[in-house]
Amino acid sequence: MWPWEHLAVGYLIYSLYVRVRGRERPRGIDVVAVALGSQFPDLVDKPLGWGTTLLPSGTSLAHSLLFAVPISLLVVAIARWYGRSSVGVGFALAYLAHPPADAVYSFVLGGHLRLGFLFWPVIPAQPMEPTAIFARAGELFVEFVGILGTPAGHRFLALEALLLGATFFLWRADGWPGLDLLRPRANSR
Repeated sequence: MWPWEHLAVGYLIYSLYVRVRGRERPRGIDVVAVALGSQFPDLVDKPLGWGTTLLPSGTSLAHSLLFAVPISLLVVAIARWYGRSSVGVGFALAYLAHPPADAVYSFVLGGHLRLGFLFWPVIPAQPMEPTAIFARAGELFVEFVGILGTPAGHRFLALEALLLGATFFLWRADGWPGLDLLRPRANSR
């Protein structure tokens, strides 16, 4: 999945969680945690799996539920310790949504359902040769653009429009949380 898709999935899940818990809408700092959590597995695995031999692939350590669940629990516990439970939950929910979303991504594009990396290192990853990170991202983008002209690509674009559109409208209904952190604050004297 692309970063904006992970962000959309993470935000949808967190906003729905907030509503189910009875809170009116997500807060700005929580949304920042959602954004970070939604990208965290790729921020760890891509540089270490593509650019070095420290990890076997770009979906191994941080994409493994054997790592993701304990890290998420730790983040929630630390956030709760500091009185910021919602920040920890936002990070954890978005992080835990990332690996399963990657697992179904190739399936949505007409490929196979990929589940093995969810249990790395119990299920070993196919090792990759180190490559330039941006070159690898470019290769994936070119491959992705090539798929868009196929029937699977058309299905994907319809799902993409639905996902991003729903997320945009929910974010708008939530009052654009996160943007409030970008506004300059008036000096209080």
